Amino acid sequence: MRRCAVAVVVLAACAALASAAETKVGPKGQFYVDGKPTVPIAVWCQPEYLLEYWHNLGLQGIAATPGHGGENVGLEEYLRLAEKSALGVIAPFDEKVAAMPAVWGWNGGYAAKDARKHYEWTRQKDGKHFVQTNFRVHDLLKGENLEQYREVIQWTDSVICHVWPEALGNDKRNLRNVALIVDRLREMSKVRPNGEVSIWPDINPHAWRLKKQEGGAEMAAPTPDELRFQMWLALIHGADGICIFPISFDPFVFSQIPARSEKEISVQAKLIGRFAEALCAEESPAKIAVRGSLQDGIVDFTTRRLAGKDYVFLVNGVAQEQTVRLEVEGLGKTLTLRDALKGQVLAAKAGAYEEKLKGLELRIWQVEGNK
Repeated sequence: MRRCAVAVVVLAACAALASAAETKVGPKGQFYVDGKPTVPIAVWCQPEYLLEYWHNLGLQGIAATPGHGGENVGLEEYLRLAEKSALGVIAPFDEKVAAMPAVWGWNGGYAAKDARKHYEWTRQKDGKHFVQTNFRVHDLLKGENLEQYREVIQWTDSVICHVWPEALGNDKRNLRNVALIVDRLREMSKVRPNGEVSIWPDINPHAWRLKKQEGGAEMAAPTPDELRFQMWLALIHGADGICIFPISFDPFVFSQIPARSEKEISVQAKLIGRFAEALCAEESPAKIAVRGSLQDGIVDFTTRRLAGKDYVFLVNGVAQEQTVRLEVEGLGKTLTLRDALKGQVLAAKAGAYEEKLKGLELRIWQVEGNK
């Protein structure tokens, strides 16, 4: 798997800040805020009266604003309120607010015909912040009209895309859609002359309804396990940020998240922050193998090396229980395996360790040399 910079940075709300945060995208899509590698957990298009709510859930950013500002305030006041709530904002470009502390970046153009013009114009006005483009995912999921996506990717720094299990129809509910989107965008962006784009999939935490003109279909809320699985599946496959999409249509509602999803978002934000340094490190050069016991059992994993220790981040990629086997030469002899969440040493021997995992379950393991 490609290395992904995964860290949660909570920006301090500080009146002493005199200029906007400096943001940039690294050569493999890593996102940096003031030089710190950051995988933000953001939320899509929220009004000013919900900013503190999102901060309290552990989020760090607002991806798009309701129009040119909030529901009842202009962009400048919206950014002041975001700063007070320690939130970065990806806003419609406005040169008058470019130096405000809450500015993370600017919205980009979606259509291939205007993406380049919009990007170059924005970059000429402000080279300090990144540009992010919102993608519709249906054709991308189906593998159609890919040239349009390739063209737009050339003229943006980041892609944010709303992807949900029923995106291809209610009869085709698939929690792995988020991995498919990240994989395709990652592969496309590898040929960009200026490095890979930063990818932020937009995930539903709630029950919601499509617009009437799009069929008005109703989507069930994910369970906490399903929500956690989609967030970590995206990161393991190479996402550089996570966005929450709490909006429903017909009638329009900005946010209606069930309490169990609120709790899960908060828990995962803290967990990602806890392992930020390890997740930001390079992929481990060690030969680490992971496989599941089911015939078609998928195990999604990625590795990192930090300060001489190897970390394995994995999810049981199917909803069924299965035994997951980790193999590393020297495990149980010269190497020790720990449950990185609990700090407990795990009983590995003969270079391998096995554990039975529930469907969609997350594990974080640490491999280190014996002292």
